[in-house]
Amino acid sequence: MYNSIQYFNEYGVNKIEKEIKSFIKEGKNIADLVLDLQEDLFELGRDILTEVLEDMDEYLRNSEVRKRKWEIVRRDKASILTSFGPVRYKRTYFKPKKGGKRHYLVDDIVGIKAHERVSADVVINAVDEAAESSYRKAGEKAAYMDEISKQAVMDKIHNLDFAKKDTNKYEKKNVKILYIEADEDHVHLQQNGRGDKGTRSIAMPRVVYVHEGIDYDKSSKSRKTLKNVKYFGGMYENTEDLWLEVADYIDKQYNMDFVETIYLSGDGASWIRQGVNWIPKSRFVLDKYHLEKYITTATAHLNDETMRQELKDAIDWPDKEMVKKVFKKILGLTESKSKKAAVKGAEQYILSNWDGIEIKDEKGFEIIGCSTEGHVSHIFSNRLSSRPKGWSKIGVSKMSKLLIYKNNGGKIYDLIMAQRVKEEKEKKEYIQDELIKETRNSANRYNDTWNSRLTAIVRGEKTGLYNGLRVIIGRCG
Repeated sequence: MYNSIQYFNEYGVNKIEKEIKSFIKEGKNIADLVLDLQEDLFELGRDILTEVLEDMDEYLRNSEVRKRKWEIVRRDKASILTSFGPVRYKRTYFKPKKGGKRHYLVDDIVGIKAHERVSADVVINAVDEAAESSYRKAGEKAAYMDEISKQAVMDKIHNLDFAKKDTNKYEKKNVKILYIEADEDHVHLQQNGRGDKGTRSIAMPRVVYVHEGIDYDKSSKSRKTLKNVKYFGGMYENTEDLWLEVADYIDKQYNMDFVETIYLSGDGASWIRQGVNWIPKSRFVLDKYHLEKYITTATAHLNDETMRQELKDAIDWPDKEMVKKVFKKILGLTESKSKKAAVKGAEQYILSNWDGIEIKDEKGFEIIGCSTEGHVSHIFSNRLSSRPKGWSKIGVSKMSKLLIYKNNGGKIYDLIMAQRVKEEKEKKEYIQDELIKETRNSANRYNDTWNSRLTAIVRGEKTGLYNGLRVIIGRCG
């Protein structure tokens, strides 16, 4: 590492000085300077990484602790893709003296897996981008000067592990009213293997989120912000598992003796209504979006706003018998068989969810507008269903979990590194703790490097770079 930094100090700084002078004199766009500096600094990053890895490898070769336990087999060339671009280095292949698997010890110590072509930081970049755009774009943006394939990104997503023990100790909150909102997305799967043209199955990732109502301090006229939102969701073979997660969270987070009511809003699907059986003190509320949708279905073909308003008034009252009478009138005015079927379907939907409508008359002052459709679109649809693509089942499952994780404020770095630590825990057991400790303690030998005088940043030393930076600062006031 000393050589790479010293080289940069002698040659790299001079190069940067010239780039800054050119930027100032020629009136270039700031993007030109950014790109030039990026190349210089990323090159320095690659050089440092190469030197660090080779220096650690050399230390292992000369280590007395290593000599007692491991024999040198050979030295090989290796390359790994990092955020700085491809890093090439030499590493030593060792074998244990008492028999066993051979290893590149330096790779093992720094967390590079056998046959791995990319470093963890590239994986982090790819996974983060994949949640926002596509596997292809994620592969392109994951690293500098190179890219990883669409397939490689997909494999990383498919291998994500979201299993995590909740070891947090919650201080239970005293909240009288809680809200749960639930919905699902409809995602097209890849065409089946039988080659049936145009036949696609549908996957339905679910989303449930718990909150404490509207946060008026953070809300605006155009956008409502929910208070203390916690998201749950993904693909579930048994939705009871989803509701158990939600129930467990509420029990840990809130004092249930203090909670008076939990309003569970949704479209009335059986899996949503099931939540009432799992969540104590919960009551079902039919969300406004789907109710309006079925009112439109029942009346739009009549092109009569009066009839629409009549049905809406009967529902808002709420008067179940009046709703039935209005539907009878609508059916009498409907000629088409298909439209009649649609009207009957709308009537059945509204009447079967009457408890979720009627509660608004009783508790309307406590019930806030359901926002599930907007949240599903925000969390799932933008990535999963809004574009014409076919997903695999595991792809939908992992991506929906990833989106939930990110919306809960989870960091991709923590996710990837936790998974790596788990995977490497067993592998590192064969490397004696003594050898690992010795290698880590050897970091003190870099003291001379850190104490070297880097001319660009030493106080009081007026270099060309220093003066160039002062000019820029002066221009900016």
